[in-house]
Amino acid sequence: MNDWLTSWHAIYQKTKTQWPLMTAHNQEKHLRYLEEIAGVLIDQWSELDEMLNHLRVDKEQLDSLVDYHSVGTVYYQLEMFGQAADLLATEKTIGVQDELRQLYVGFACLFSNRLQKAKETFLYLIQVSQHFYIKHFAFVGLGCVHTRLMRIEDAIEAFENAKRLTTTNDVVYNLGVCYFAIEAFHLAEPYLVDYLRQVPDDGQALFLLGCCQWENGAIDAAWTSWLTSVNLLDSVHALLALAYVCEWHGHHQAAIHCYKRIQTKDHDQGNILHAIAWNYALLEDKTNAIKTFREALRIDPRNVNIQKSLFWLSEYWPELYAELRV
Repeated sequence: MNDWLTSWHAIYQKTKTQWPLMTAHNQEKHLRYLEEIAGVLIDQWSELDEMLNHLRVDKEQLDSLVDYHSVGTVYYQLEMFGQAADLLATEKTIGVQDELRQLYVGFACLFSNRLQKAKETFLYLIQVSQHFYIKHFAFVGLGCVHTRLMRIEDAIEAFENAKRLTTTNDVVYNLGVCYFAIEAFHLAEPYLVDYLRQVPDDGQALFLLGCCQWENGAIDAAWTSWLTSVNLLDSVHALLALAYVCEWHGHHQAAIHCYKRIQTKDHDQGNILHAIAWNYALLEDKTNAIKTFREALRIDPRNVNIQKSLFWLSEYWPELYAELRV
């Protein structure tokens, strides 16, 4: 806009200097041109002023939003959500603080699995609150209720409404996950990309993004996302899922890395050691395969799956089967 304003002034000064020498036709032509540019500048100024007014309103609403503290919120912060819901429901407040109290009630009921009460509370706040932040989080809560009930399309609608009021990383992530859940991978991907711009170290989001990219045909990008997520994933479920993907597609060293991460979480050590040994075998790393199979048998000597793997491998490695057979 600054360039346009500078340009307008330069054209104006040049036109003003040459004005007496111009024909009436050229004067009219230059005048119309300056008027058109001035009109664009005025429109842009009006748009900027409107945007500033929105920010002023946002600031006023934030300034008016005083946090609510009570015995009920103490229980909420201690994650004793059932007790928090019961206490918060009996507390008396007015105005914006009462809306905050009810927002606490809604989320306490959500986290204590009182889904009908949570839904009713969030719907009430959506209808009555004039505070867009409270309404935003009421839509978020409603979306979470629908997600718990596996009503994913309704959850998407609620999260989209929350996003229209103001956007947060959680809402963007939830939309990505919801679209992923209904296998709308082309819609899930941009939300996950947007979320990861703000939270680049979220391994779960990277894994889901990789799945979307794979389904959308971006194979190299998918592997980049998956392999980047290996050291970021923390949940056993997610690490197992990634290990299976890597193993299926022949990335056995990456699969071993995933299984070793799971090992540190004391999860089903016999089966995890079996998986590591199997991938060493597929890499034809006999030394580590034998060592790991032996450790797996020591921990779980009656594991039928280990015996089956050894039997299948015996055709290629008869010495391995002979050494480890029990």
